[in-house]
Amino acid sequence: MDIVWLASYPKSGNTWLRFLLYSVMHGPPAQSLDIARKIPDIHRPLPTDVMNDERIIAKSHYAFSEKHPKASDTERAVLIIRHPRDVLFSALNYRRLAGLTTAQMSDAQYARLFIAHKGDPEFNAQGFGTWEGHIQSWNNQTDFPIHLVRYEELKSDTAAHLRAVLDFLEIDAPQSAIDKAIEASSFDSMRAMEIREKHNSAANPKSQSLFVGNPKSKTYFMNAGKTGHTLRSISPDLESAFNKSFAESMQRYGYE
Repeated sequence: MDIVWLASYPKSGNTWLRFLLYSVMHGPPAQSLDIARKIPDIHRPLPTDVMNDERIIAKSHYAFSEKHPKASDTERAVLIIRHPRDVLFSALNYRRLAGLTTAQMSDAQYARLFIAHKGDPEFNAQGFGTWEGHIQSWNNQTDFPIHLVRYEELKSDTAAHLRAVLDFLEIDAPQSAIDKAIEASSFDSMRAMEIREKHNSAANPKSQSLFVGNPKSKTYFMNAGKTGHTLRSISPDLESAFNKSFAESMQRYGYE
């Protein structure tokens, strides 16, 4: 069995890329579990149809090491990175969605925690590392090839960067399939699917979904997908503190 990892620090666009790849290879999904069946997430025990396949594409947030699950079976990996400031905002939304942030922790307190630990400390405790540490663990290893994708570039020219990923994975696809995948995996399409599945989950608590969180919450997994956030919206002093903490690592990976 050969495994192709879609690797990323959490909240960097991994789910979106899974939707895009699924849609190219299998057509638009009818439900989010369709993606889980063909491109499983090693962090969630959802139904999968690929365990006996010769080649599996799977999602991982773990930092890479010889202790990574199925490390010796790795064929190659796509590494998705995103500006750490935007990751901070997306992670804050995720904490609210998953009920991990208590009412006693303000946005400013979470931001300071993220800045001080160079990432979400709970992500680090789960084996994901810091923002930069995660990237280095995959990008600096020499056991298998890596294709690096910046979330911002995938968003600005989805067709070109999705084509580059497909070429790296040696997946042949006509342009028409890529165009349909982009349409099926748009933010609006994915948000609409999440809303439908939230309603289903509220009516049937045993129903499963790729999207996580409280079905009664008004916060969404598909939150905004924005780039270029500023911490000044939370507190004026946070922007300079963030830049001081992340300056070297941002520059190393092409972020100003």
